[in-house]
Amino acid sequence: MITSVTTEFFKRFDKQVFPLEPLSLLAGPNNSGKSTLLQAIMVWNLAMQKWCEKKGPDSGSKARERSGAPITRSEFTALPLPSMDQLWTDTHTSLRKDEVEGKSAGAPRPLIITLEGQGGNTASWKLGFEFRYSGPEQIHVKPVAAHLGDLEKARREVSVIYVPPFSGIGGNETRYDRPYQDMLVGQGKGGDILRNLLLEVSEKSDADDWKKIKDIVEEVFQYRLLPPVYGGAPYITCQYLKGIPVGGSLGGLPPLDISTTGSGFHQVLLILAFMFARPFSLILLDEPDAHLHVLLQKQLYDILRTLCHKRKGQLVIATHSEVLIDTTSPRQIVSFYREPHPLASEGDRDQVREALKRVTSLELLLAENAKGILYLEGNSDFDLLNAWAEVLDHPLKEWFKSLPFWHNNQGRNPKEARAHYFSLKAVRHDLSAVLLLDGDNRNMPDREISADGLTLLRWERYESESYLLHPVALERFITQQKGDLFASAALNYLREQIPPAFFKDPLQTSAFLRSEPASKTLLPELLKKADLSKEITKSDYFLIARQMEKSEVPIEVGEKLSEIQKTIGTIPITEPRI
Repeated sequence: MITSVTTEFFKRFDKQVFPLEPLSLLAGPNNSGKSTLLQAIMVWNLAMQKWCEKKGPDSGSKARERSGAPITRSEFTALPLPSMDQLWTDTHTSLRKDEVEGKSAGAPRPLIITLEGQGGNTASWKLGFEFRYSGPEQIHVKPVAAHLGDLEKARREVSVIYVPPFSGIGGNETRYDRPYQDMLVGQGKGGDILRNLLLEVSEKSDADDWKKIKDIVEEVFQYRLLPPVYGGAPYITCQYLKGIPVGGSLGGLPPLDISTTGSGFHQVLLILAFMFARPFSLILLDEPDAHLHVLLQKQLYDILRTLCHKRKGQLVIATHSEVLIDTTSPRQIVSFYREPHPLASEGDRDQVREALKRVTSLELLLAENAKGILYLEGNSDFDLLNAWAEVLDHPLKEWFKSLPFWHNNQGRNPKEARAHYFSLKAVRHDLSAVLLLDGDNRNMPDREISADGLTLLRWERYESESYLLHPVALERFITQQKGDLFASAALNYLREQIPPAFFKDPLQTSAFLRSEPASKTLLPELLKKADLSKEITKSDYFLIARQMEKSEVPIEVGEKLSEIQKTIGTIPITEPRI
């Protein structure tokens, strides 16, 4: 297996070391370098193939150490390039002043990709390839001289499959040779060779592989996959049955072309087709979770891990999936926030083991790029704060628009939030936190909850929903939903329940508002009077907050937002998902 990849002047990284495990999940924002790592491995793999073909032991060449093998842009199937200089960091193929010690400006910039690995017999190996720019249409590549002794070892150990994100499937597909298939894959057009791959599996002497694909498809989708057909006709026929007939017949089900299925089916089928059609020691998957429902993401992930384990293969996955991240050990996750690095190092093993009793891998990943974490008692609190930040045009609204790092304490004892925070600090020592509690927790002493780095805040009123109780705002909301008549009935109910002083100054916090659980009593009944109880539940109360004017939001709400901002900061993660 490959234990590390080192790149020098390759694409976005001047020099970077990527550690890898038998299973490695690459997680982080878009454009952070996840796909760059996959591409580096593919470029290294292509370099080894071309050098061995043109200059290696089987080529008859006697100048293996001195000269490089030429690779033209048309031969470069690892990824699409308009010009070969696109491989170099900032497209600079010559060194700038003082860029590399001992080398002058204008000298060739040494693009090097090095893989290190551990063989099945525990023998380790290291092999780097150096790339020299020869012009927009050609590069030369050769092994690093000091690593030539490990070339055959690496050649035996490494067999790479790259599966790009699914980008569609054509209505027809003829048979393609392997080089053309590789070119389409490098261009991100894996779907264009799906039928070719399935045909290759079905024609293999080992019929068991085709049966395994069929069985997985039946288990996951309840479809029967029919053997592909290519009898010299222009196109490969690949069909399925929308169901599983009994016996060997079609059971009256019409055969349908695989192009008529959904993108999730295509994504799963493409990955399976690659795994069974091509021998591999390493499979690279770029966003295999794309197009898949969360339940199917987990199901596919389990299938992939099982297949790789049985075939003694290595799996490297670039993903945004929270499902995959949360079901993977932190030691198997390479974080691409800031510089790529393992989410948990060996030195943190004991701390992480304890932390994971309360903290998920996704939370550890979010903690990487956050100044602090916000603890709330439920989703309703989060949605209300988000809405009020917009209404007040508060700076914290930018935090909500990013990937806010917060934890739902789900109404549990506040001590649970403190314990969770302690677990996070075991792996991120400088992380700050805010715990915002409802007013009904005021009898709990601060000393039982507080901790170093944890700011404790309490609502003066009974709960966050209590700050929705503004008669003008509620009347406006109900009028927009149901009209004046229902709004009038609802406001009459409110006047019967709340002391008159509230209507004179609804922004003030009275003893009544400190003791009344608005989300359980006043608001449900108010919405019932307005004939909105079926349409607006507690999880929808943020819609009321969105309709409020600045002047209708109590000052305390803005103060709480400012306290949160001051503690956790507003370092935005611009990526909408992990």
